[in-house]
Amino acid sequence: MKATRTLKSIVAAAAAAASMTVLGAERQTFPLMDSIPIASGRYMTIPLQTWNVDAKSFIATLRNARVGTNGSTTKAATDRATVYRPIAVCRLIDTRGLAAAITVAGPLAPGSSTFVNAAGFCGIPNNGEVAGISLSFHVWNHTVNNGGFITFLQQDVSTTPVPPGVNAVFNEGATWTAATANVSIPNDSGNFKIYIANSSVDVIVDVNGYYQDLDNLDVGSQELDITGAAVGDLFELTNLDVGSALTAGNFANGPAFTITSGSVKASGAGVDTPTFAFIHRVTAASLCGGDTTYSVIDNLLLNGDSGAIALVTPRFNPNDVSAVEPAVATPMIEYRPTNTCTNSIPAARWFLRTPGSTLITNSYYNVLVVKP
Repeated sequence: MKATRTLKSIVAAAAAAASMTVLGAERQTFPLMDSIPIASGRYMTIPLQTWNVDAKSFIATLRNARVGTNGSTTKAATDRATVYRPIAVCRLIDTRGLAAAITVAGPLAPGSSTFVNAAGFCGIPNNGEVAGISLSFHVWNHTVNNGGFITFLQQDVSTTPVPPGVNAVFNEGATWTAATANVSIPNDSGNFKIYIANSSVDVIVDVNGYYQDLDNLDVGSQELDITGAAVGDLFELTNLDVGSALTAGNFANGPAFTITSGSVKASGAGVDTPTFAFIHRVTAASLCGGDTTYSVIDNLLLNGDSGAIALVTPRFNPNDVSAVEPAVATPMIEYRPTNTCTNSIPAARWFLRTPGSTLITNSYYNVLVVKP
């Protein structure tokens, strides 16, 4: 279609209303930033621009309307685990062939869709937790009489029919058009596509930040630092699959980890369960043969680990008809690398010990395992 005064009026009206529509997983209104005067010339230097991002309203829309998938996990429309992560402004694309994180050849043709695999570039994570991206962009129209628009979309959105939402309408003249966009990415990939209507254009895209989903967060060997401290971490998730799940530290004065209300839960804890907190029951089989001051503690977290720490306290519950009150109030534990018992107890085991006092069958003790 030919450019007319109508297109000019659209641009003027949009600027006056200070908003435009973004098409992503949903339509989202966001403030249109004041256009910065840019001299003409396709190959002029376009400086990086830090835009004011309306993250609050975009996150609200994500929480209320966004439904997608993350692997096998369905994102609920009530998802509230989304935060905005600003990053140092970075040039992601420059279709003129100038320096950028990703090479995209231009100009982009009318009616074209350009897939941009942005994950892993310009600070955008590639861990599958990117709910959206905040972009600023500049557009140069090579076919100034054709009009049209540019829109940023999730990659699986069809462009047939032509998407109704726009991020920016092209100016009629051969000048740079500057605007901003928030792109919703319901599959959390961090990737998107650019659709061009009617005209042939060069596009420059800068990244200001991204929106991160925190539910099912797996940061691998990386660190999640809430305070942004230069040294240490207030809250750190490290190697969740095979190592520690939570490390608390970086406190100059005061506790490293505080629970103001509630409790620490050891799911499935019970008598001799393989959990970090459990109940040890003294039985005839657990006693060390002829030495009844020792009862072997059979626990996967303790067995074979001579450096483990176990905190033990006597336990008695009068509501348990099988329970017998422990004979001593101050038991200790002892590690034995070899079996010195007369019965068949494996080597490299920790024992509950009550020196000078015989352990009583069906007496119970609370055990808490701490790994140094």
